[in-house]
Amino acid sequence: MKQETKVSGMVANEMMAKEVKHEELTSEKSEKNAAEINRRSFLIGAAGVGALVASSGLFACSPKDDTGSASTTGSGNTSASGSTTSGSALASNGKPAFMVAPTPIAKSAIKETVEADVVIVGAGFSGLICALSAAESGAKVVLLERMSKVIGRGGSIFAMNTELTKEKEYSIEIGQVYKRMMGYHSYRIDGNKWMLHYHKSSEAMNWLMERMKSASSVGGSDLTPVMEHWYEDPENINGEFPGTHEFLDGPNGKGPDDNPQQDVCDNVAAYCVDAGVDIRYQFTAEQLVKEGQRVVGVVGIDESGEYIQFNGKKGVVLATGDFGTDEEMMKALIPWVPGKANGGIWEGSGHKMAYWAGAATDRSATPAPMIFCFQWRSITRQVRAFQGLMLNTDGMRYTNEDNVISHGGLSLMHEKGNCGFAIWDTAYASEPQWQNHRYVDGPKVFENEQEVIAYWDEIVASSGTIDMNGSGALEVRMVRDDTIEGLIKQLGLPADQAKASIERYNGFCDAGKDDDFDKRKELLLPIKSGPFYGIKCTPWFLTTTGGVRCNDKLQVQNENDEVIDGLYCLGSMVGDMYNNCYSTHFPGHNLGSTCLTFGYVTGKYLANEA
Repeated sequence: MKQETKVSGMVANEMMAKEVKHEELTSEKSEKNAAEINRRSFLIGAAGVGALVASSGLFACSPKDDTGSASTTGSGNTSASGSTTSGSALASNGKPAFMVAPTPIAKSAIKETVEADVVIVGAGFSGLICALSAAESGAKVVLLERMSKVIGRGGSIFAMNTELTKEKEYSIEIGQVYKRMMGYHSYRIDGNKWMLHYHKSSEAMNWLMERMKSASSVGGSDLTPVMEHWYEDPENINGEFPGTHEFLDGPNGKGPDDNPQQDVCDNVAAYCVDAGVDIRYQFTAEQLVKEGQRVVGVVGIDESGEYIQFNGKKGVVLATGDFGTDEEMMKALIPWVPGKANGGIWEGSGHKMAYWAGAATDRSATPAPMIFCFQWRSITRQVRAFQGLMLNTDGMRYTNEDNVISHGGLSLMHEKGNCGFAIWDTAYASEPQWQNHRYVDGPKVFENEQEVIAYWDEIVASSGTIDMNGSGALEVRMVRDDTIEGLIKQLGLPADQAKASIERYNGFCDAGKDDDFDKRKELLLPIKSGPFYGIKCTPWFLTTTGGVRCNDKLQVQNENDEVIDGLYCLGSMVGDMYNNCYSTHFPGHNLGSTCLTFGYVTGKYLANEA
């Protein structure tokens, strides 16, 4: 018998709960990104978009200076976003300009040098976890944070076979799962890092849960760990796996429009202070420092405008977010995304620093973006693909709609105009196939069909453009009509072809056999009961994952796979975790692997073995 877990309400930030990893917000965007999202924005589908990764102000690493002494990296001629102002021009060595180190800061400008065992740049979730893990293991730790406080974004953290999953009687046999996930990523990812997550995620999550449940002992808030539900595919092809954890009942995670990850990060920061971590807020890291080929420290500007150098005897850890808003980096590293999916978050200043230190990109050559369709959340209030009828701009059906949100979102990028149109009817509200519980043993997302219809009608009434918290604007335009013909007209689809496609689909539903795409019978739901609903669906590029090559000790590597001594990376910088795209079969995998698990093991490694 499964034990009931206390939940304080249905948290609606599914997108940030399932997919998004938190790092460190830049001061330029902090006010906007930290603002609360109102209820209507959540209902329309912008809820999780605020749960975005962020970066710190790192820039570069250069070889020894002319004097042969230890050198620092140079911030050089940079734009407000941290990008070099040379645009997309190539340097004399043929590399993109963002990979070329700028002029180092003069050593005479550095007013103070601080010694530590470990220096971590970026007090996001991964940086915080690494700092606490290292400090509890006896290391002297400095944690550098650009903001005046930590900012938590997200919520869902994937870990396997933890105390909570065992309590709920769920487990994962990694053999079958491993092969399946390697196949999804074409085996062009680092299996050793995936297995590191498998072997250590339960230890890391149990460690975190123990602290979150008793955080009031260090001035934080006691939180309740819960286990999120997942999409189960009876064909065992596109279903999700159990293991997504979330923490509720804190001041920021009590209701459906809340941000529980803020409470987690606040708690970990309190534990860091209690463990003696030296957290330097409002410190903008600008350059790495090298002695010979070893990275030994970082230089940056404190809140008073003075340069300070922090040396890490055991290592320097970069935990600085993605590069999604740097157009030059996107075109060079993930050229198939720009122009096809809007979005992006940070400028990749930490990536540039690593490249200037000699780091290589992912072995698969291209980092993987997170691409989803947020409009689907406006239909189900869940982060999942829409499984009704999808038509393209020509009014033609183009896919088997039974998919996960990541792969379904990618399929939109292949259609004319990089978009599609979801169409369904009122009877869709009564079908249990797409409905789900938000949490294991928790309440349903909707209790009855009247709630579903009321939700749709509210979105129809409030449709418009939504500010995606610093990463652009998303159109959410749901329409309703009493007739199919009227709905097609509102959507702007070619009338004859769209109506013919709907009639053909209804015939498959009546026959119980999909002759076009062989979608399973249970999801063949006809479109006959008015009023009818529709929404334009577009792929949204949320963030990048990867970009910096590293081994399973999270040591940064060069193009010959040689370790760059003293330099480590965590979070969304970690390369070769995903290929082609970030899939959602393990909801919250990035937050659970590259942030929690890798931060935890890296902290212990730096304290005890490095």
